Amino acid sequence: MLRVQPLFDSALVSIERIDHPADIPHVDPPEEMSRTCSINLVERGGFAVRHRRRRWIVGTDDLFVTVPGHVYRYDHDDATDVVVAVCFKNADAARFANQPPVVRATNRRTYLRRRLVAHLQRDADALAIDSIAGELLVGALDAGGSDRLCRPAQLDWYASRIDLARQILDCNYATPHTLCRLSRTVGMSPYHFARVFRELTGTPPHRYLLNRRLAIAAERLRAGESVTAACFAVGFQSLSHFIHSFRRAFGTSPSRYEPPRSSETQTSARPQRSLS
Repeated sequence: MLRVQPLFDSALVSIERIDHPADIPHVDPPEEMSRTCSINLVERGGFAVRHRRRRWIVGTDDLFVTVPGHVYRYDHDDATDVVVAVCFKNADAARFANQPPVVRATNRRTYLRRRLVAHLQRDADALAIDSIAGELLVGALDAGGSDRLCRPAQLDWYASRIDLARQILDCNYATPHTLCRLSRTVGMSPYHFARVFRELTGTPPHRYLLNRRLAIAAERLRAGESVTAACFAVGFQSLSHFIHSFRRAFGTSPSRYEPPRSSETQTSARPQRSLS
């Protein structure tokens, strides 16, 4: 028997903590078919999962991924594991067709799961949790990442500085920033900061800032602001550069921009295309 504690719910994701009541014996069924796309974080303990004639051991450093329609078999030695399940309501299951159920730790995945847990414990901010869950989904699918894992204390040190840099860029998006100034503010050397920022966030600092500016510009356009006013309000110095970047991100010019109306969209003002 499973015990489920709801932690968060939005139009995009639901998050639950799942464990096994100590006073009720647990019996694993022969097999289970997943009904949702989910990424599961093991808080304590572990278990084994069988899928497509293979067997994996899932531990506290791993991500366990389920795909709708896929059949799994679970083996618990003592049923003392605790799992946080992040279930995606509108994920494209086809993207997971060949996804193995267990994804090993990378620095980025560990960083993202820590951010998610911290927000769940602190404030349950819906926008932040939806965004981090989306990043975690992309991170689980991404086969890249360094094989060199940081020690927990080192990753904590990096994470605190990258989080501070993100806060600076998020709040002061209209301010001109340089790599030297930003890295000095968080106490790191420029190129080391740039490498760690990209590894943990999945994007380099300049592109992170560009995405932020474009997202805010889209919000301003949605509120009825003119293209020119939105351009300079978010920190662009050139109207032509703004229009070009916006078109690449959203697939349309800012003068023709119409925000998505469906709740199935991840975030209405989030750039949808790569800005590389």
